[in-house]
Amino acid sequence: GSEGDTENDKYYELLGKRENFFLHAFFAILSFLIFGLVPPIVYGFSFSESDDKDLKLAAVAATSLICITLLGIAKAHIQRRNSYVTYLTTVAFYVTSGVLASLLTYVAGAFMKRLVEQLGWFQPKSNVALSSLAEMSMVKSGWGSY
Repeated sequence: GSEGDTENDKYYELLGKRENFFLHAFFAILSFLIFGLVPPIVYGFSFSESDDKDLKLAAVAATSLICITLLGIAKAHIQRRNSYVTYLTTVAFYVTSGVLASLLTYVAGAFMKRLVEQLGWFQPKSNVALSSLAEMSMVKSGWGSY
């Protein structure tokens, strides 16, 4: 394409030159792996002694907020027009989006939990499965002698 096409290209507007696609893809995957793994790792290793779910949720939320803020700062730094307003606007956009997405999923999860409890899904009616499993282990298999 011509030089005018490059300037009006959405890829160029958001990421830069198309010649740097592999570099962009590498850093996108790397940031996804690093920043995407941090909150689950924090969840897995935090408060293993007390197993306080509220503290785990707070630790994961704080870690996620830090990760989103760092990614927003990196995005603001890479943008063409660098000013304090651009930095603040970009970081605020990503932090607000992350907080709203987290709140909406938390509320949706709370409603789903309440619905599942009200409908009685996943609640054991009786221990039929456990008692039949115990009986199966008591009965000798005919395959034992082979």
